[in-house]
Amino acid sequence: MLKFSKALSLAPLAFNPSRAMCTQHHWFKPAGVDTGIRVYNCPARRQVPLILPHENYITWYTCGPTVYDSCHLGHASCYVKLDIIQRILRNHFNFNIVTAMNITDIDDKIIRQSQESGRNWKDISRQYELEFWSDLRKLNVIEPNIKVRVTEHIPRIVAYIEDIIKKKCAYVANDSSVYFNVKQFPIYGKLQNLNLSEPENAPVGQAEHHQKLAALDFALWKARKSEAEPAWSSPWGWGRPGWHIECSTLANMIFGKSVDFHAGGMDLKFPHHENEEAQSCVFHNTRQWVNYWMHTGHLNIKGQQEKMSKSLKNTISISEMLQDYTSDEFRMACVLSNYRNGMEYSDEMMETARNTLKKFYSFKSDCSAYLTGKKLGSNMVSSSILQNLNYCKSNIDSCIRDDFDTARCIGVLLDQISSISRCINANPSVSDDNSLINATCLDAVAAVSNYIDNVLQSFGFIEASGNQVINAQDNLDINGLLEDILNTRKLIRERAVSDKNKVLFQVCDELRNCLRQNGIDIKDHAQGSSWNLIRNRN
Repeated sequence: MLKFSKALSLAPLAFNPSRAMCTQHHWFKPAGVDTGIRVYNCPARRQVPLILPHENYITWYTCGPTVYDSCHLGHASCYVKLDIIQRILRNHFNFNIVTAMNITDIDDKIIRQSQESGRNWKDISRQYELEFWSDLRKLNVIEPNIKVRVTEHIPRIVAYIEDIIKKKCAYVANDSSVYFNVKQFPIYGKLQNLNLSEPENAPVGQAEHHQKLAALDFALWKARKSEAEPAWSSPWGWGRPGWHIECSTLANMIFGKSVDFHAGGMDLKFPHHENEEAQSCVFHNTRQWVNYWMHTGHLNIKGQQEKMSKSLKNTISISEMLQDYTSDEFRMACVLSNYRNGMEYSDEMMETARNTLKKFYSFKSDCSAYLTGKKLGSNMVSSSILQNLNYCKSNIDSCIRDDFDTARCIGVLLDQISSISRCINANPSVSDDNSLINATCLDAVAAVSNYIDNVLQSFGFIEASGNQVINAQDNLDINGLLEDILNTRKLIRERAVSDKNKVLFQVCDELRNCLRQNGIDIKDHAQGSSWNLIRNRN
């Protein structure tokens, strides 16, 4: 028999959520300011308006890693996609977004790793935590404002569990573990669309689940199995927190009784986020703890049905990916897939991302050549360019407001740069020569270039601006040096043309090849030459 004191007897919910709602699978619109953005909401099963209780201020909690091993591309895709959304909220909408993330530094997997390797569990967790932050920096993911380790807040977690027990929604089992009683929470299952009346979710006896009353009941506190395990003191005996209670407690410590956004991979929706919502609603005596759950799609290797997972041993490390592709290219792959969509990792997917980025780099190079007079362009009308730019801006804003549809945004941007590049690269006709005395489109082209830069930077692309700056020591001006080299090469070419000198032509070609071998691509135009850095030279 399970042991219960009078205080722990299973009674109806103290906070009585039925006074607010009697059905599952529902979302409550928060009071506040409607931002005009629509996001997908899993309890509502549809897109809903993004409403902020505090104007221009957003709270965001992301489930962090369990640090027992290196991160892989499945983790990377989740954190990069969430970083893109956070950057959009900051840069496009100018929201003050405060972010927090936990580090699960004690867990069954960490303990197992410690036992198998003979290393201290603290050393293991610290090693992989440092590696995790290093990987995020390599991927240009902005670190959260607030980072919290589970083991540094055990007393707070114990107090949180005690409150749930007092509300008669948890019980102590024979081994001194503490479980949340799902049957005492009538609105359980709203994220995953569970039906608690189904047979597989019904209460079961001790013979089937030695400690739990029902299959869906989950651990708030895990009793220590042996003295060799790391453990902390509690009113129920030595043990450690369950996985789900950690995030609820830490998010409450940081943000209080309500969180605007709570994010993680799609695999966390159940049971982790479902359990977080249940225990947090009980603790805060509320019908809705998180207003907007954000879940990113899985990443799997093309040809494999399963998501990338350490347990399945089908992972690719972040370092391995970065040997072949840049962080910008991986970010572009994430942008093109949209955050809720799954991704099939392959060379084809990454080549698509690479080629998409190259189109933006080429556009930046074309704009630079036009703005410096190296390309004259043709069929360009300033008013038309600016009109199309306004249309592009409106389209981009609509895409972003539609559940952060970044894939459509890239399509809109590509249409914009394609039309401009065609005009820049068009050869002027004879009649166009007479138009040189008229106004140019320099300002309009520069405006488009600036806008494209701003959008890509708001998505977090490192090289979005296409700035041709090479790292150098002291005050060496590499940009100026290259311009002087190109000017000298231009004089040589002009002399070669004038004298029909094959040797001088050969010198020009050799100089261009030499620069190319050192990562600098030279393009010759009617009015001069331009240069561009060669990326991903393999």
